[in-house]
Amino acid sequence: MNVQTKIFLRRKFQEHYWNNAVKAPKKIEQREFGIGNLEKKIASRHMSFKTGQELQNFLKRDVPFYISYSTAYYEFPENQMSEKNWLGADLVFDLDAEMSFLNKKILDDVKGQVRKLIKFLTDDFGFLEKDISINFSGGKGYHLHISNDSVLKLDGEERGQIVDYVAGKIDLTNFLRIDIDKNEVLGPKKGDAGWAGRIHQSLHDFIKNANEKDLKRIKGIGNKRVEVILKKRGEILNGLDDGRYDLIPGEIVGMRIYTRKSSADPNVKLSVIDDVKSPILQRIIEENAVKGVVPKDTDRSVTIDTSRLIRLPDTLHGGTGLRARTVENLEKFDPLVDAVIFGDEKMKIKITKEIPEFDLNGEKFGPFGKGAGELPEYAAIYLMLKDAAEIVKN
Repeated sequence: MNVQTKIFLRRKFQEHYWNNAVKAPKKIEQREFGIGNLEKKIASRHMSFKTGQELQNFLKRDVPFYISYSTAYYEFPENQMSEKNWLGADLVFDLDAEMSFLNKKILDDVKGQVRKLIKFLTDDFGFLEKDISINFSGGKGYHLHISNDSVLKLDGEERGQIVDYVAGKIDLTNFLRIDIDKNEVLGPKKGDAGWAGRIHQSLHDFIKNANEKDLKRIKGIGNKRVEVILKKRGEILNGLDDGRYDLIPGEIVGMRIYTRKSSADPNVKLSVIDDVKSPILQRIIEENAVKGVVPKDTDRSVTIDTSRLIRLPDTLHGGTGLRARTVENLEKFDPLVDAVIFGDEKMKIKITKEIPEFDLNGEKFGPFGKGAGELPEYAAIYLMLKDAAEIVKN
């Protein structure tokens, strides 16, 4: 990126911060801040601000291309980590998707995962929707913040358990048990909450709607077995509603049951569920789980790291030029329209790299080859920040 392009971008960011106030985060005086440049999202940290006005003055004067703040609260946020005196931390989730250039479909898919996560947080963990703040990251996804006393003191392991739960990292054997007296296998039933309810409902829907072709796809099920399942479908479904899993064909549930001697009395034999390997149940978990919180364990670390820095809401993203907006209405929010803050007047640029098609402000752009071009300011700035274009002086 040439010097003229860098100067132009800094001026546009500065104009935005002079004309638009950024709301200070809760307890700003206890937060650590980090700032970034065009090369690195967090180039320096251990900064602090006493007031929102102090923060605003910094944005106007220093014009960082990125600014992040801690999910944690500290007594001395400007000190090094060992001397900050950690007071607690918000619970924050980072839902991202991989994309090289802005793509509306991918961001719509991420929004669907946000809906799932909110349902987990409210239905399974009892958080109120008013306690959950949603922020578009300005780039590849969304950040969800929960800020109340119930989460402040959670340690990394406890936060990790929450992430694993919503991501579907569960042991199916924990949902099944054997009633020795009745010789029955019991599991999730109608009306159960949480993952048990999701497993029951999805399995019920599969058995209810499966046709002959669907059943034959299951390993181990042939023509005779299909005939029996279809004939006894009603009985199987009624049993499933009551939590009876021994009535479901074993190929569907994939249970492996073995017998072992009781440690208390060697003469007593116990039936134990050793493993549950079912492509159907695995698919049910994958369909219900929240994707994007543990893609490569990077985003999981956002949640479990109690000293993490995350993008400050309503500031500019130095890789896109979009505003990392606070989302008031998730259903109506369109990140590639509502987060656009630069103008649409045409400007000349020199494209320095091959550009694939991308979405922005309700339009599709590209693909572009190298050479001179003319684009709306918001699209031109986006390509400049991607280090794929440079400004052309008239």
